[in-house]
Amino acid sequence: MSQARPPKLSATRASAPGFVAVVAVLVLTEIVSAFELSMMYVTLPTLMADFHVDANAVAWVVTIYLLVSASAALLGGRFGDLYGRRRVMVVVLALAAIGSLISLVGSSLEMIILGRGIQGAAGAVMGLAFGLAREHLDEKHLPVGVSMIGASALIAGAGGALIAGLMIDSFSWHGIFLFAGVLAVLAVIAVLVVLPKDKPRETTSGRLDVAGALLLPLGASGILLGLSNSAKAGWASLGGGGLLIAGLVIVAVWVWWELHSQRPIVNLKMFKNRQIALVMTATFLAAVGPIGGMSVPSQYVLQYPVEMGFGLGFSAAAAGLFSGGTALLGYFFSPLGGKLAQVFNARFVFITGLLLMLAAVATIMFTLGNMLVFLVAMSVNAVGIALTFGALPNVLIEAVPETHTSESAGTNTMVRNIGQSVATAVGAYLLARHQDPVTTAVGEQGVFEAFGFVAVFGLAALVIAFMLSRTPKVWVPQDAAMVTPVKAEPAGDLI
Repeated sequence: MSQARPPKLSATRASAPGFVAVVAVLVLTEIVSAFELSMMYVTLPTLMADFHVDANAVAWVVTIYLLVSASAALLGGRFGDLYGRRRVMVVVLALAAIGSLISLVGSSLEMIILGRGIQGAAGAVMGLAFGLAREHLDEKHLPVGVSMIGASALIAGAGGALIAGLMIDSFSWHGIFLFAGVLAVLAVIAVLVVLPKDKPRETTSGRLDVAGALLLPLGASGILLGLSNSAKAGWASLGGGGLLIAGLVIVAVWVWWELHSQRPIVNLKMFKNRQIALVMTATFLAAVGPIGGMSVPSQYVLQYPVEMGFGLGFSAAAAGLFSGGTALLGYFFSPLGGKLAQVFNARFVFITGLLLMLAAVATIMFTLGNMLVFLVAMSVNAVGIALTFGALPNVLIEAVPETHTSESAGTNTMVRNIGQSVATAVGAYLLARHQDPVTTAVGEQGVFEAFGFVAVFGLAALVIAFMLSRTPKVWVPQDAAMVTPVKAEPAGDLI
């Protein structure tokens, strides 16, 4: 009789990546996504001067990325849950690298915007990263890992701001896209080397809801473009109010479509769960407010001359160092957010983060031109963002089953990106209203109004955060009742 072979389970466990390896790789992937957003904020004043455009036009290098990334977050999260998060992660990172290349070789603002749109594929990264973290981390370490991954956007904020500033002062804005492309390629290699191959998954029949994924950002684009154009053309114009109304109609059609689709790209039925609905609402309000609204006016404060009354007179490199340093400081607090979520709950951490950000915004509004106060306030704001970024996914995970982690996280990323798009567009609109048509310089009143807009939405997010439950009811999807499960083919060896 032959001797029984030892089970293969122990070998599998021995070869599985540990906590540090998994978190490090997923942090790197999220850095790629967040870096491609943060690197552009420091660049806005430079692009406005180089291409002789106003704040509304140049803001689209940020807005287009956020809008495309909203669709990418939805499609990527759903694809990841169905066909394997690792392989989808590799695809979206490769697309981000291609977009960087197009922006790098572009010689016009339109080409940069095109490349930025393709880079927006990286919007799928966060939802996929949270799903992969839940796959490969044990329950004990999951809150800390998720908090570190979620707050890694602050590392990207630090690197993006610093690298963009150095490139602009010593080379040109082209170097920013070269760096972003190389970073995306390195992330692809890290994912392939460290993370285990995807396991065969149970998927469902039916077509993917591509129409649903496209209608929402199309409608949002119409709303934001109409808002942007109204600063010049007026609300009664076709390019202003007309686009705004068209965008609202498309969004309404999208809601109807998603509610009647058998396989919606956004399962709006999840919003029947009170906790999920509140988390999504708070995410949107916080994104329009302090998460997304601080970046644009703060760069004008940093880079405008002291003679303007509110400017600090920093060069692009110095502004990048300033922004990067405060963002990096904030990231050091992300593990603390995870620990606090374990001791108390994620709701407590979310509320704390919002309170810190609101305190920072209020301080900045009434002390414009004071460098020391601005430094302290931006540092406090960065800590608040770190706590908020780490808390939001943990609050959501508490109310979502593991099988729908990437779908719900992708939806949350979509909501946040749409909110940041609104913040960028409205911020640019408020600044453009107080912009000199000859010098393109923005007045202090415009900066004050932009910060005030942030404060209002931050306060609204705080009100919603207090409504979150400490012990939420877990959402039970009804997918099984809607579709017939079929066995998916095993994942290939290429990705």
